[in-house]
Amino acid sequence: MARVILALLVSTVLASQAQAQASPSPVDRWESGLLADTLNTFGATNVQVSAVDSRPVITAVTREGLSATLLAKGCDTPPPASGPVCHALEIIFTFDVKQRPDAATLADQLNHEFALGKFTVEPDGSLRATRYLLLDGGVSQDNLRQELVDMFTVADLTRRALAAPVKP
Repeated sequence: MARVILALLVSTVLASQAQAQASPSPVDRWESGLLADTLNTFGATNVQVSAVDSRPVITAVTREGLSATLLAKGCDTPPPASGPVCHALEIIFTFDVKQRPDAATLADQLNHEFALGKFTVEPDGSLRATRYLLLDGGVSQDNLRQELVDMFTVADLTRRALAAPVKP
């Protein structure tokens, strides 16, 4: 009986170790490589990693032709000779609606329809959709991927809504 209990205990420990090794570690800060790889799995093209004001930025083009920007947010001041550690990211899509006289009304309507993101009319007349994601405490890679999928879906639905004829 002791051998059976010991065998069960050993198999349980080994199984939990294997599961821990198989599960990727949580994402608790901006990781350019992981985010760029995730965008590539969505079929995004022209994925570019750069920096703006010393904060990491990734730009890409979705399969639908939308320009996406992932901007590092919540960054700690970096010590000399190292990059910032950023604990959040903002997903940004920009749409050209300059030909639409109802841009502010449209942004308000989209904010109610797609509560996942925030829509604003920029000073240049473009429509901006954003989503802010906190990584503090860590999120699973699956959760991060789903958040990106959800925002990309909202962006595509917005693109389709904007393509519809304007009602008089």
